[in-house]
Amino acid sequence: MERLAINPLELKDAREIGYNHAIIADGTFYMAGQVAMDGDSNIIGDDIEAQARKAYENIGILLETIGKSYDDVVKITTHIIDPHERYYNGYKEVYLETFDEPYPCHTVLGAHQLAHEDYLLEIEIEVPLTNEDIASLESDGDVIREI
Repeated sequence: MERLAINPLELKDAREIGYNHAIIADGTFYMAGQVAMDGDSNIIGDDIEAQARKAYENIGILLETIGKSYDDVVKITTHIIDPHERYYNGYKEVYLETFDEPYPCHTVLGAHQLAHEDYLLEIEIEVPLTNEDIASLESDGDVIREI
């Protein structure tokens, strides 16, 4: 079974700290949780709306790397610090700007804390891929590489 690791240059080099931003395996694009971090490890935004925009921007970079868009997302899992307050007051607006009907499946989970004390959310997605989608990806040994 071929597996591909996806690590766009615009994002922090996740391999430095022991993971890949995404893996393609068994016809599915699995993504590590994305947060409001830029390529230089800076946290972008101190409110849920700004952090959600940055996290979704990072997701867009990952999707673009494999020739996909938000329309191809079938499953989202969002971990939010204090979701009772922040889901309706900031996050949902960004979510509805990002996705259109038919919406993907979406699970929102409350989190006590995330990997950094300033993160307010972390978002994961899944995208099914066809054999043609996978065949169209060219391994360059860095951004897209066989593992």
